[in-house]
Amino acid sequence: MINSRYQWEQPDIQNQKAINELSETFGISKLIAKILVNRGYDTVETANAFLRPEISALYDPFLLHDMNKAIERLFQAIDNGENIVVYGDYDVDGMTSTAIMTWALELMGANVTYFIPSRFSDGYGPNLDNYQKLAADGMQLLVTVDNGVSGKNEVAWLMSQGIDVIITDHHELPADLPVATAIVHPRHPDGEYPFGGLSGAGVAFKVASALLEEPADEVLDLAALGTVADVMSLTDENRIIVKQGLENLKLDPRPGLSALLAAAGTQLSDIDSSTIGFTIAPRLNSLGRLEDATTGVRLLLMDDDESAKTLAEHVNELNQKRQQLVNDITVAAQAQAQELSADPVLVVAGEGWHEGVLGIVASKLVEQTDKPTIVLTINDNEMKGSGRSVAAFDLFKALDGHRDLMTNFGGHASAAGMTIPTDNLAMIRSVLKDEATKQALDTAQKPKLQIAAEVTASDFTQQNFDDLQVLAPFGEGNPEPLFVVNVDNVDKVKTMSEGKHLRFTAQTAAGVLPIIAFGWGQQADALNGHFSSLQVTGTMSQNTFRGSTTYQLMLKDMAAQGAAILDKRTSRLTKQTFAANATYVFFNKNHYQQLSEYITQPANAVMWHDIDRQTGIQTMVLVDLPESLPQLQELLQNAVPELLVPMFYVKNPVYLQKVPDKPTFAKVFKFVNSFRNIDLNRQLDDAVNHLSIHKLTLQLILKVFLEAKFVIIENGVLNAVPNPAPLNLTETETFQKFMVQRDLERQLIYSTTTELETLLMNLSKQES
Repeated sequence: MINSRYQWEQPDIQNQKAINELSETFGISKLIAKILVNRGYDTVETANAFLRPEISALYDPFLLHDMNKAIERLFQAIDNGENIVVYGDYDVDGMTSTAIMTWALELMGANVTYFIPSRFSDGYGPNLDNYQKLAADGMQLLVTVDNGVSGKNEVAWLMSQGIDVIITDHHELPADLPVATAIVHPRHPDGEYPFGGLSGAGVAFKVASALLEEPADEVLDLAALGTVADVMSLTDENRIIVKQGLENLKLDPRPGLSALLAAAGTQLSDIDSSTIGFTIAPRLNSLGRLEDATTGVRLLLMDDDESAKTLAEHVNELNQKRQQLVNDITVAAQAQAQELSADPVLVVAGEGWHEGVLGIVASKLVEQTDKPTIVLTINDNEMKGSGRSVAAFDLFKALDGHRDLMTNFGGHASAAGMTIPTDNLAMIRSVLKDEATKQALDTAQKPKLQIAAEVTASDFTQQNFDDLQVLAPFGEGNPEPLFVVNVDNVDKVKTMSEGKHLRFTAQTAAGVLPIIAFGWGQQADALNGHFSSLQVTGTMSQNTFRGSTTYQLMLKDMAAQGAAILDKRTSRLTKQTFAANATYVFFNKNHYQQLSEYITQPANAVMWHDIDRQTGIQTMVLVDLPESLPQLQELLQNAVPELLVPMFYVKNPVYLQKVPDKPTFAKVFKFVNSFRNIDLNRQLDDAVNHLSIHKLTLQLILKVFLEAKFVIIENGVLNAVPNPAPLNLTETETFQKFMVQRDLERQLIYSTTTELETLLMNLSKQES
């Protein structure tokens, strides 16, 4: 069994009239029209606004709260030559909003500089020490971008010094707002702006547009970059910003971004929203994580191609360093996570882990374990780090009531940062365990996944792929459509990137479908097995290699019924047999006692009857042969692994032994009556040679004779019983057990893989 990571939901909207109308009006396929209707664009008007995001549809920037005040004060500062400082942030939204605001003010002739705080020494948002230093250096007007609304006290100090403050922000508004010259925020409680989902760069773009008295289309690329990087909803005004910004980036990229894309090996023709999320943003973010994000703003604003190339190459190298740091720390963190696998919330900590990448590592562990995770770096008596959570667990709420255990803490439901005294680590873990119980994390539903449609392998065509692009750009609020495909069988399973990722071919009723599965490497063995049913869901992707273009599914999730069965039957056990991380199940107590010492953590050894209704077993290995099929059935109905690996080792298999017939019984009977005091310990091989039969066959016949009281064996010495009572030897318990064992081996050891898979799946079925 492979459990899906998500709860799949497929809308069943029966509005065929709207689907037909949209298809005819816009010349799109019924599939695309259905996706539009399912997403709420069910009229020609709403669909038109979505499909044709034009700059002319942008809202008037002066609808934003305090925009008039902000523009009036900015023009006053420009006219008077005042020293203006744009105060940004160290992430991509902060860099791009700083660049946009600085560009616009410079264009208007302002005397402007910018300041980006350090992640390590300054932290996020308003900082009084920085404000005081800037004031001492002659700042006369502060303009915040992508921050500011949380700085009531800091802003109050500036205002008390006669330094005006214009706040432009998009973050959650506190109950008590700063008293500033202007607060430009799309969700200001006293405002009526039509769209509240702008990024910091989006708000800066609106201020720039207000300054220019027309859409600041020259910086739409930067606004798009900040919007996507900050995972804002790509709907309404953001869709226009990103759509048009990506077009600008493709047609005429600014020197800094052109150089950065070239350093990353990205062609301009390949640019889409994922280019921002997976190529540009991580590289710019590496500056704030490892060095100084001010460099990022400089790269975005520079005009010189050669200087941009040099700086972009440095940024690219820094990103590679960041990737290596993430990989190294993730490996160490994974090892701790395995040791803490019983904890509902993972808290891992290590000496010397780089503070700037801990949030990325936490996200990776959440993805791999489906558990909220906090990753901390230890520095003497203090630990500092970041946490990431899952939809079912409010991380901020869980820790907010325990601030006494932390030196610093902040964040929201899905992400948080904290500083913790090292001595409090055990208490933090205990607190989170209790909070997980309070929030019923163990019974929480899986996050939901919206499925666009069920399709077949034959639907993965150029026509359908091209049709889907009218829905782009994809991202938060407008996800790339996910399709479900029913799979009959899987082959050509290959791992990539040292086992992290997979590629395989799905065999379906409508042909074969190539599948790429990032982050699913641990399922390689399972996919090599066989399921009673398998479904995959993912996006439609285009792959061009050596001039040939094919279409594939980029896996998002999969679900399989019945355990995947991987046939590893063997007649020989070694230490290497038990090298994998698995639950090794024994039916024979002697084998368990002899071999369990070779099975070390995180693997475990268990007798079959000690598994009782266990779920969550990833790999279960059946080491030796059960006594019977009912015994095996009881086990398989009590344990539900993702991967079932039958080995079915038996020391002396009986299936290949010849079944003794009547002449053979008679031959041995005559032999034992012809000799007295046969010492079986010393003379058994002589008897085998004399009778010309297999040793195991002779041993079986002697056991049958002993049960039938045809012979006696005392201290290993064999003698015939004179005149024994007649008996049908094939009805003895010994002979019947031999035949049962022989049939059991036939079904479990000497069957074909297909026959074994069918048998095990039938035994696994729960009674209704």
